[in-house]
Formats: sequence, C-alpha cells, structure tokens
Amino acid sequence: MDRMAQTALNSLKMLMENQTATSHNLSNLSTPGYRQDVVTDFGSIYLNRQNGVEPRIVSARNVGGFSTQQGSMETTGNPLDVALDGNGYFLIEPRDGGNPALSRRGDLQTSENGELLDGAGNKILDDGLQPIVLPAFRRIDISPNGEIIIEPTGAEPDALPINAALIATFVPGENDQLKKTLDGHIRLQTEPDENGQISLAEIVPNNQGKLVAGTLEKSNVNAVEEMVNTIDQQRKFEMHVKMIQMTEELDSVGASLMRLPGM
Repeated sequence: MDRMAQTALNSLKMLMENQTATSHNLSNLSTPGYRQDVVTDFGSIYLNRQNGVEPRIVSARNVGGFSTQQGSMETTGNPLDVALDGNGYFLIEPRDGGNPALSRRGDLQTSENGELLDGAGNKILDDGLQPIVLPAFRRIDISPNGEIIIEPTGAEPDALPINAALIATFVPGENDQLKKTLDGHIRLQTEPDENGQISLAEIVPNNQGKLVAGTLEKSNVNAVEEMVNTIDQQRKFEMHVKMIQMTEELDSVGASLMRLPGM
C-alpha cells in the first residue's frame, strides 16, 4: 500500500510542475520570441538500498527543456523590431544581472542613456559581449547580419551613415545543449563531467544568425494545446487523488482483518 501511495504522490508532484509550466506558457502567449516550456521531459532515478533507502524507481524531471519551433512572423514596419529567421539567438545581459544569456525577443528600444534594450529591459550585446550604446539618431537600419547603421541627429544632410555597432548572434551547433535556467533565460550548458555535474558554458557569438528588420517573431506557444493540457492535467490529478483514497481504504480494511478476535 505504501508503494501505491508513494507512486501516486510522486505523480501528483509531476502534475503540479506540469501545471506550473503550462500556466507560464499561457501567461507568455503574447511575449515576442518566447520559447514554450516543455512539460514532458522526464527521467528516472533508482534509489539504492546500499545508500540507506528502499530500492524503487521514481520519476524525476529534467528541467529546462523548451521548444525550438519558430514562432510566426509579424511585419510591423518598425526599424527597431528585429526577428531571427531560422535557428539562432540574440545575446543579452539580463536586466536582473547574471551571466550572458540567449534570447529570441526582438522588440528593441533605446533607453535614455542610448542603451539598446529588448522589451523586457535586457541589454542587447555586441560581438564583444558589451552592451550596445547608440548615439542619438534620426534614422536607423539593421542589416541581415546585425550591423546597426544610423544617421546621427545633427549630422549634415549629405553625411554618410555610420556603422554604430554589430548585434551579436549565436547559432548553436549540433552538440550544443541549451537549457532554461531558474531565472527563465536560455543558456549554454557543458557536457556532464565524470561526476555527472553540469555547469554553464561560456557563450561565444558566431554571428551566423539571419536578422529580419521591421518584423517580430511571436511566441511559439499554442494556446489550444496548452488549454487541452490543462484539462488533461486536472483529470489526471483527480484520478491520482482517488488512487490515494483507495489506498487508504485498502490499508484500513487490511488492518481490520489482522486484528485478533475479541480485540
């Protein structure tokens, strides 16, 4: 009976994590470039009696998985809206700090200090992994390879545009492992070491991404699919609760049968 209850409780924990991921996906339905969290990424752990625990198999989540499917493209005509066509990521310095991360969000804007930011306030990095700071401009164009060409404010009408910066992009290789870390940003991970430990790897821009100016990539979340997942998770939750109740009833009946007559 204990094993039945343990199995049901472990499954309930996984369902709760699935529901959290589904809710997060739905809340980011309109976030440009958002990558859908994957909620079916499971592994198994075998608990060994030699380590002081009972031998049994339990489920464990391999956290950080996400969908790499490209979202739909929307033409906006805004020169600061940039989308990545195909595989590839922008390099950003997260607003809350931390190591450089990867992003598909291309709704760019400039701060009062001229820093180039995305819609979440993360700093866009150049090919030297430095935040891009632009002088005041009256016109801006972003080329497919990420070059930012501007006409500075106050420049002579016949003055040539200047190359102000190069937006860093990174296209992962076949063996590169990308995961979402706890802060929700995408980062590059190393291969497991001899102890099975995984750490963050340094991201070196290769500038192989193809940019499309005046266009935004929408979130790749499918709202209908996420709603169906929500209903399915609710039904499974109810089923596992009933299983725990049944386990309790069976345990109670078994205990009564083992009582001595007259006790």
